[in-house]
Amino acid sequence: MVRWTTTTFWLMLSATAGSAAELSLATAYGNQQGCAYLQSGVLDGDDLAYLTRRELGKYASGCEFVAVHADSHGNQLAQGICHFEGEDVLGAESHIIAPPDAAGAVRIFTATGEIWAELEPCS
Repeated sequence: MVRWTTTTFWLMLSATAGSAAELSLATAYGNQQGCAYLQSGVLDGDDLAYLTRRELGKYASGCEFVAVHADSHGNQLAQGICHFEGEDVLGAESHIIAPPDAAGAVRIFTATGEIWAELEPCS
């Protein structure tokens, strides 16, 4: 019985360990180029920025979320594994996503509190 329980635990852990984490969002967000990219898959413009339930990106750099945590005010902390334009390295970064404001836009902050982007909902 102990072996079965231990084996079951490790199987469940390994099944969830590779899963991407998701933000609690009703839609995707972006600037004009970011929303166009999410619809077409074509990178067009250096100003591109977007946010989905599973990732965020600016032009050819981005992060895939591996953990998401929320506070009692609706702010979400997204921790991601990131790739960077022109670099052959990976990194880990955290971003804080504030709940949508009255107009529906979201503000994204870096781990140090700087604004990473302010994005509108994509239609």
